[in-house]
Amino acid sequence: MHEKIGRAWINIKEIIAGAVDTWTIVFEAGTYGIDDGGEIIIARRDVSDSDIPQFENAVMPGYVKVYGSYEAKLRTQYIPDKYKRPWKSCISIKVYDGSLKKGDTIHIQFGASPAEGLGYMIQTFREREHQFKVLVDCAGSGDFFELEEQPQINIIGGFADHLEVILPSMVEPGDEFDVFVRALDSWGNIAERYNGEVIISLNNRDEVVRIEEGIGKLTNFVINTKGVYYAAVVDVNKGLTGQSNPMKCMAICSSEKLFWGDMHGQTHETVGTGTLDEYFSFARDCALLDFTAWQGNDFQVTDDCWNMVCQKIKDYHVPGRFITFLGYEWSGNVPAGGDYNVYYLEDDQPIYRSYRWQIGMHDTDGTDRNPISALWDQFHDRKDVMAIPHVGGRHGNLDYADPEFVNLLEIHSHHGTFEWFFEDALRKGLKLGIIAASDDHTCRPGLSFPTRKTSRGLVSFDVKGGYTGIYTDELSRKSLWEAFKKRHCYGTTGERIILHVKSDHYLMGDEYTTSAIPLVQAEVIGTDIIDEIEIFRGLDIIHTYSGTLPVNRKVVKLQWSGVRSKGRSKKSNWDGGLSVHHGRIVNYTTMAFQNSENEIVQTSNQILKWKSNTSGNVVGLEMELDYKDDCRIDFSTTAVSFSLHISDLMNGDKIIQADGVNQKVKIGMGTSGNQRTANLVITDQNVQPGSNPYWVRVLQKDGHMAWSSPVYVTYSHDLHTRSSGQLF
Repeated sequence: MHEKIGRAWINIKEIIAGAVDTWTIVFEAGTYGIDDGGEIIIARRDVSDSDIPQFENAVMPGYVKVYGSYEAKLRTQYIPDKYKRPWKSCISIKVYDGSLKKGDTIHIQFGASPAEGLGYMIQTFREREHQFKVLVDCAGSGDFFELEEQPQINIIGGFADHLEVILPSMVEPGDEFDVFVRALDSWGNIAERYNGEVIISLNNRDEVVRIEEGIGKLTNFVINTKGVYYAAVVDVNKGLTGQSNPMKCMAICSSEKLFWGDMHGQTHETVGTGTLDEYFSFARDCALLDFTAWQGNDFQVTDDCWNMVCQKIKDYHVPGRFITFLGYEWSGNVPAGGDYNVYYLEDDQPIYRSYRWQIGMHDTDGTDRNPISALWDQFHDRKDVMAIPHVGGRHGNLDYADPEFVNLLEIHSHHGTFEWFFEDALRKGLKLGIIAASDDHTCRPGLSFPTRKTSRGLVSFDVKGGYTGIYTDELSRKSLWEAFKKRHCYGTTGERIILHVKSDHYLMGDEYTTSAIPLVQAEVIGTDIIDEIEIFRGLDIIHTYSGTLPVNRKVVKLQWSGVRSKGRSKKSNWDGGLSVHHGRIVNYTTMAFQNSENEIVQTSNQILKWKSNTSGNVVGLEMELDYKDDCRIDFSTTAVSFSLHISDLMNGDKIIQADGVNQKVKIGMGTSGNQRTANLVITDQNVQPGSNPYWVRVLQKDGHMAWSSPVYVTYSHDLHTRSSGQLF
């Protein structure tokens, strides 16, 4: 049919992710031509963070020039919601005062020539088949037909920006293990053009490792002495460096081996990018995960797609090496249940959708289940199904959280950090464990990074995607499943922070009854300096690690966090700054300014200004001050403004609440701690009769976080005493 509608092609085949360049798509009208009032649209996936098109100014980002051989006039505009998900963002080319005949061509040039102005910035993540979807309405009827062959390019990883070493989190003395190294570009992509030799330093031993296409491996490494280890890596010739996650060498309890996974992401079959093969191979070979799952929005999953997913889950599942779980995202509207990820223990299971909004509502076969309580009825008495509520565009409706299937909650993804979601669960009396995931849409499960403003003018993914750490005896589907059911897991913001929490002899997630005062133990081994560890009983903080550290009176620390609402437009805007009166800023360091749209500028030795947003995550700064006794700090942002004197901070941190959900600023004096490890042992003398969920929240200096699943302790009145203490 292309000879009737038309055809299109592009003049480049490959481009580096995040590159600024110029390229042209040419459309040639077919036999039908295009009538007065007809239209051509060029759509791209919503997840793309390429420049937002504009047609007026060649020296500004996103410039697009439209020209060609035709007699009609063209009206061009960018329409962020012109077509349908996941291709909403479109360049519209409307024909008027004439028509196009067969053979007429329209050139759509992305970016100005070097002599004219700026090039056009392509999306920051790699995509093997990045498509510019061209659709044509020849008659001006509003009905669009896709071209049979679409212009597409290969977006590849860029030049290496830094190196990373990945170690197993736990090994036993004398055991052989592998050490991996990867090269990442500025946007977190594997720098696949990077080839060379690097030096890995571990346990006072240097080894040369060859990296090919951004990945290298050192095999059969052995450490014989117990302890905590970090590795460093350097490419002397290119000036690149990096470090590893922590590794603990010890005698490992057989049931408490630590594995890492990302259980939530999508591909181009639904709203993401990339193929299923690219998705699973990336999780295994680039992110170096132990387990993963694919969670496409059910209302976009066709029967053919589901059959293909079932097959790929089997193809990539290798016990002891890489575990895959079959599942999908039940994506009903919030009043009907909201977002729940459904997982199966076994292969080749049916899909029960919330509805079929994008695959033909008339084509139902009676298997849809809406509201989600109907899904629970369908699964009644099945022990091989579980569901995990999360926050994406929608949030999971916890009113529907049936404990028969729901015993975990996703606290973090690249949509943001959602402590409020877990707090809501505690208020409802739900006994849920904690995981984190990426909800990746960029075909980088386990290594999902923030993106720029999307085609609809919003920041789509503000933070790095998360990890789930899980304790179990072996890397098998059954063993992981049983550990999930026991809630022996925790979540992090995409770093392999080691977090081990017990109450008495019970591991995180366990539930037990006692008449003794609980003894809560938390071991943290960070990927960066530990800023704060908080031990909670329910919603109450019962111990803070940072409160025991030496105070640095020269440093003031500010952190802001929270979301504007629980809905889709949740992001909080914190644009603004601060000024120091009767003092000066000697220097400052930032915390978690992850997104490229965020920045901080010092305009004088008394003023800092910034652009910042949060999606529940913690962002902030520390500044060293030279100040007088009457020094005052004025803090002014779009979210909240306040003034206080440094003398107000001498007795502890101050919390300034803002509107929204958990929106707040925390300000206090800095601390002198620089440890990456901490061991806390406390007794809770104020334990309450009834259920007591003990859980731990970790915040590092770089802004990365971890949250343990609670130990659920039911306490009776028969009190006993224990001595308390702390170890650092």
